[in-house]
Amino acid sequence: MGKFCLYADNRLDAPCAFLQMYKYSYLTHFIDDERHSKGKSSHSVPLLVSCLKNGEDTVSRFTVKDECCINCMFCVFGCVGNRILLTNRFHPKKFCYDITTEELSELEKTAQKLFKGTFIQLPKVPISQLSVKYKSFESFTAVDETKNIAVWTANVMKFLSTSLEPRLSLEVGLRIYQRDRGGRLDVSLLNTRDKFLFVAETKVDFNHMMAEGRYESQMIAYETELEQVDNGIKRAKFLVIGGRECDLLPSSVRGATSGPRADLFYSVLRKQNLFFFSANALLALGLQKLYISINKYSLESLYPIINHKNFVGLLSSGVVSTDGRIIALDEALQLVNQ
Repeated sequence: MGKFCLYADNRLDAPCAFLQMYKYSYLTHFIDDERHSKGKSSHSVPLLVSCLKNGEDTVSRFTVKDECCINCMFCVFGCVGNRILLTNRFHPKKFCYDITTEELSELEKTAQKLFKGTFIQLPKVPISQLSVKYKSFESFTAVDETKNIAVWTANVMKFLSTSLEPRLSLEVGLRIYQRDRGGRLDVSLLNTRDKFLFVAETKVDFNHMMAEGRYESQMIAYETELEQVDNGIKRAKFLVIGGRECDLLPSSVRGATSGPRADLFYSVLRKQNLFFFSANALLALGLQKLYISINKYSLESLYPIINHKNFVGLLSSGVVSTDGRIIALDEALQLVNQ
């Protein structure tokens, strides 16, 4: 797309900094694209983190403030032309930059190491920066569900869809007939071309989710709502959980930190046929899609895994099976595609 950003005329609509979505009252309205009168709204993780600043030349729209960047990849996943160069530690380095074949090859090698047994390692804000609001990506996802992890999840889900323009919305209304009040679908994405519907319930971290104790009933309500959707649309629901990934490990896996609470969580997942992503796993999946395969590492390609009876979750270290093992993502993809 050349040396200049397509959005150079207006910094407020640059998708590397802002995510724009329409509001919908209920899921039926979302499916039929009957938009709420409030119209389109803009959401921005970079605005919350204060991690971007105006570029210093006529080519670069933005540059990153290293002292504030939490390596969430919001800007990277929003860049239309893939023109943000990362270091081999997944830190934005250059904006509006034509990535060379050699640089792309190095990033591909780094991305290939994900989902193979160890968690993704992201650089953190230097300890010397005491004034910054967030010290790491995990600390960002661990607070303020509506403004932080839900908006970030919507952006990465949009990037992970094989559709170039999926329908996307936050807080779509949910009619729960078994209860005396309704609810909401935190993040909803519809691939209108290939007929896929994905809905995510976001949680700031494992400890808050377990203390709140509502995730099971919420996901059951999601399923009740999704059953009303036309059978021609493939449907999938999942939890997206922020905070420390090690808290999500099954208790039988080395490095697990949650003990009996993890056992309870996984028993619910198995009983209710539920699936979860760690926020780190979605970030790592986005990096693999960016540098390895557009189609292989997408929400649509993971649809069989999300709905498979033998799998309950995805961490950046791999897919969690119902028997508490962590297996490589490529291995799980091979199993479901046999």
